[in-house]
Amino acid sequence: MTSELTQESKFFRDYSGILCQQLKFEMLNDGLVINLQQPPDNIHYKHSYSEHHFLKRAEQSNQALIKASNNKARNINTVLDLTGGWGMDSFILAYHGHNVTCIEQNQLLHMINAYSLNRARVIKRSAMAASRIAMIHGNSIDFLQNAGEIDSFDCIYLDPMFPEHKSSAKSTKGLQILQKLTQNQDIKACFDLALQKAGKRVVVKRPAKSPPIFDLIPDLVYREKTIRFDVYLNPN
Repeated sequence: MTSELTQESKFFRDYSGILCQQLKFEMLNDGLVINLQQPPDNIHYKHSYSEHHFLKRAEQSNQALIKASNNKARNINTVLDLTGGWGMDSFILAYHGHNVTCIEQNQLLHMINAYSLNRARVIKRSAMAASRIAMIHGNSIDFLQNAGEIDSFDCIYLDPMFPEHKSSAKSTKGLQILQKLTQNQDIKACFDLALQKAGKRVVVKRPAKSPPIFDLIPDLVYREKTIRFDVYLNPN
């Protein structure tokens, strides 16, 4: 663990040096703060799986995400998150007992996730959930194409990054940074492969008023105020 944290710390120092004034990191005991300086905006975002308010949200069992990723038989045990992003949904699923494999293709985002996850593993309140997550740096399409039966997952989760708001309202700080640092993979290819590979269901996160992904009507829908989760069941 100490060796991993030392390597991650060096990575963030080197990355800050390369990007100079644009991006800087402040390493904390429970995660890190990302500072994106892009005039006229200076955006500060704390990434932590152990932060009190996030854990309070993670504890809530009535979330649509939890309902969409379970079934009546309660036999959905393994989840593959194809679009890791900040990894928060993966952590929430792990908090409620799922074993989660989280894939992120962007090296910087992967290292941020890995750093915060290593911190979470030594903090009592977050350790159990953190122990259930495997972070992988890679391309989701390649991962799915190379996955054999031994790598099958009960549920495959897909969260295409929402577009920037057309209105004057700003996205959350975390989403603003995410939109500037990375971009979606080939979501159509990810979705098609997920439908083929998922053991029991595919769950897709959507804005509440958006049409279904690629206009494919879901079998089940779980709604919250601004988002919903469309569920596609595996007929097999």
